[in-house]
Amino acid sequence: MRKVILGAFILMTIYSCKTKQPIVKEEDGLGMMQEMLTGNDGFITVDKAYVGPAKGDAFSVVDMNIVGDSLHIAVQYSGGCKTHSFQMISNGNLLKSLPPQLPLFLEHNANGDNCRALLTEKLAFDLKPLRTQSGKKIKVFVNDDKTKMVEYSWE
Repeated sequence: MRKVILGAFILMTIYSCKTKQPIVKEEDGLGMMQEMLTGNDGFITVDKAYVGPAKGDAFSVVDMNIVGDSLHIAVQYSGGCKTHSFQMISNGNLLKSLPPQLPLFLEHNANGDNCRALLTEKLAFDLKPLRTQSGKKIKVFVNDDKTKMVEYSWE
């Protein structure tokens, strides 16, 4: 009986000394943005070849602000008969400034909705993957509109 207890103790000691490896290797900055975005906030797609918004359906950005680690955007568009979808895209190219600036591009797909009701929708996008070790803040703006630029900072 003593040999069994001693053997179990030795196995537990050896097993507990193993180093634990992270489930996901996190990269600094935009490297793993699409894999890291989870939860209720929307995804920001990173496409290095992306050059700007395609000819999408019309909308306007009414308001934009940072709440915690999320970019909240209020958009307005016409419709009301079909489901509309929005996609946030970045090419990952930071503009040289202090703090750095990152252009984001929001695309709207109305799915052929020709109704004329004026709708307002609030969207949210996770900004945690934008964090870098080289600084503690970054400015973001959407669809080349620097008048609504917001600053995201973290500890």
